[in-house]
Amino acid sequence: MSLYTFRHRDHSSDLRKDQTQFCNHPDQMADIKVPAGLEIRESADIELLARLGEVSKEEVMRRLVNDHLAFVAFLNGVPAAFGWMARGKASIGELNHTMILPIGHRYLWNFRTIAEFRGQGIYPALLQYILRYEGTKARQFWIIHAPENQSSLRGIIKAGFHYVGKLYTDHNGEAVLEATDEAHRHRSAIEYMDIRLSDDDAASCWNCTSPYLKKRKAECCCDAKGNECSGTIYLPESMAFPVQAL
Repeated sequence: MSLYTFRHRDHSSDLRKDQTQFCNHPDQMADIKVPAGLEIRESADIELLARLGEVSKEEVMRRLVNDHLAFVAFLNGVPAAFGWMARGKASIGELNHTMILPIGHRYLWNFRTIAEFRGQGIYPALLQYILRYEGTKARQFWIIHAPENQSSLRGIIKAGFHYVGKLYTDHNGEAVLEATDEAHRHRSAIEYMDIRLSDDDAASCWNCTSPYLKKRKAECCCDAKGNECSGTIYLPESMAFPVQAL
């Protein structure tokens, strides 16, 4: 699992010069082709959001009450994609990590493009809509990418986000981020979100690393790349499981 970020140019004058406190390298909004007939808007339609997200109405209401905003993309009037934006507090379920966001920061999560609408560039357009929608209120946005979803990664990069580092759980089952140069530039915000930077080698396989995954695949995600899986060494003994037994 990898962490990506986008920082608005409009807020560059508000940043401190000390890079250990804030990163002062704003990102450029990428030029993308928006599909004809695409309309995006914030939505509080509980029934629609529950149906699109395949969750209960109670779950949708819980998110809205907790200051999360939902956005829905319509293509020629038909719901085609959706996504959520957290303000204040957010959770990364795959790592069982709850975090408080720094003031002016947003966490984007639970995005999905309906199958029949994929491959048309809706996802990056939806991301950029949110960046602009919240642009006068937020200085920085965060999003994660699961390694098996390459189409999601392409959309994230097209929208203008850049790579920060690999997220995984350490031997205590806590969320850590590999200490890349980019991670150090954002160190203050990352540590504020209670994510520790680590100089240890990042886990090779997120599917075998986190004991908290609800939809664990039967096969190790290292196999396709021909890598040796080191996932189990990052699990507490009480949570560890043999890869072959998945």
